[in-house]
Amino acid sequence: MAIAKTHKAKTHRAEISPRQFTSGQNHGQQQWVETPLQAFANARLLLNENARPGDKTSPVIATHVIECLLERAQYITAKLNTTGVETGDFTYNGYITRAAKLSASPGFSWLSSELIWQQYGRRVASTPIALSAAYPAKGSLATVVAPCDGLIWLGDLSLLNPAGNPDVDPYAQYTKFAVLEFGAPFNDGGIGALVQPLIGERIYGTLTPNWQG
Repeated sequence: MAIAKTHKAKTHRAEISPRQFTSGQNHGQQQWVETPLQAFANARLLLNENARPGDKTSPVIATHVIECLLERAQYITAKLNTTGVETGDFTYNGYITRAAKLSASPGFSWLSSELIWQQYGRRVASTPIALSAAYPAKGSLATVVAPCDGLIWLGDLSLLNPAGNPDVDPYAQYTKFAVLEFGAPFNDGGIGALVQPLIGERIYGTLTPNWQG
């Protein structure tokens, strides 16, 4: 009898599991809710969406602002130098907390405290616009993909102002950042469909210190 009651209790908990209500995303059709990591976000990224996904030499058709919680992982030495990871870089990994898609040349609006966010927990996906016959629109929805280049502002986000002034925090790092991977280790489907809506899409990339751009 005790075994039967235990089994029943476990079944009941599974029926009301919050994961059933936060997963099941179909490529951005249903909006994700704010993740518990939002309060701990420490960085904003400005990333280029290229006309040919993953081809950083193709024209930039849009930029994506991603606010995230990042943690420094490793310093890259000459022995660890490889494609997309240069000597002197630092690798960072963490989770996306919210995102927005802007024009190809957004100025400093991406650092504005009044930025209007379009998506919680993951990259924004939208219908692409064809630039020309050489760069036609592909697929119903598109987003920024890895590898992609951009900038990072790593500092106290509460200090940002409406004008998007990057100098508001003298201790912040404002430099080059390149994303090497989104979504790992589980990506979009399977267990990732359960985990990602709870804590956000995972992001991994490299920061170039002392960059003069």
